[in-house]
Amino acid sequence: FCIKAFKKDTEEKFFINLCQTDGIPPPRDITEDELIRILNDGEPNAFRIPMSITQPRPTLDKSNQGCQVCDIAINTKFYDKIESGGLLREFLISVLFDGVENKYNVVLDETNFRILKNKKVMDKLIPHNIQNRDVKQVIESYPHQSAEDRALLSELDNPQPLGSVGQQARKPLIEEIGDAGTVKTVKNETNSSRTTTPVQINNAEAGISSSSGSATAVPYVPDPTKVAISQAAMKKPESKLFREPPAGKAKRLIGEFLLPECVSSSEITLDVGEDRILLEARKKGYLLDVFVDYRIDESKVEAHFDATTKILQVSMPVFAA
Repeated sequence: FCIKAFKKDTEEKFFINLCQTDGIPPPRDITEDELIRILNDGEPNAFRIPMSITQPRPTLDKSNQGCQVCDIAINTKFYDKIESGGLLREFLISVLFDGVENKYNVVLDETNFRILKNKKVMDKLIPHNIQNRDVKQVIESYPHQSAEDRALLSELDNPQPLGSVGQQARKPLIEEIGDAGTVKTVKNETNSSRTTTPVQINNAEAGISSSSGSATAVPYVPDPTKVAISQAAMKKPESKLFREPPAGKAKRLIGEFLLPECVSSSEITLDVGEDRILLEARKKGYLLDVFVDYRIDESKVEAHFDATTKILQVSMPVFAA
């Protein structure tokens, strides 16, 4: 499939063609539960995803505007496993972004991307070879090698490349899961654009009242994948969500989030979409991702962090139903 992304802090498009080949060995077979445990335990060497990343190249999008694209190849069996979605695919996408940044210093905006539904490839795939030494490195990293793995290792003494996806030699990048405290946020492909609201410091002595008579709590529906990541690697901050007025048509949502370990607003990232609130304080280990049953007016969102009470208050006007 093809991912449409943007270079961070720009409008420049960047496409990733995720493709498959038998010439790259698969990562060891793990379940989503085991991946969560790995993230939770902070074992960066416990799981690797072998992949080959081509150099970004210029191309034209459907509007005939200039952009860049690269191809990333993974093992066919692993591709089949992640194609339908789920935690492994969301994690893989995060690793793809990391790989492009680490190898070619291209920083992509993780808050603004989507998987294209009607286009599986941008431009034409670039050929590249898979080297024996790289394949061998991956297989030797398996904690439990099968008979097939051992047979393949013996075949790697052959000087010819094991498998070829083309003709241009390039060493595959072996991506490792990052430290649990720095695991990147999982994205939702249906929420491709969000407005980032800067957090402002409010040094008022008075705290935020959570028992106001003009607001009543409303339920939210969490994203199951994001919840899995937040449970694995982050702390979910205490939060309350209210609507104003309490009866009739809602005009505004008020969110209150307790972040006791945060010292200033500079540690907080708040992304508000039309129906989604994503709050991160990565260095302090906080992550909250919620969906609401209202259409938020993103252009009028305001946020204030009280350094005394450690409460972030977010005011979110909503469109009339």
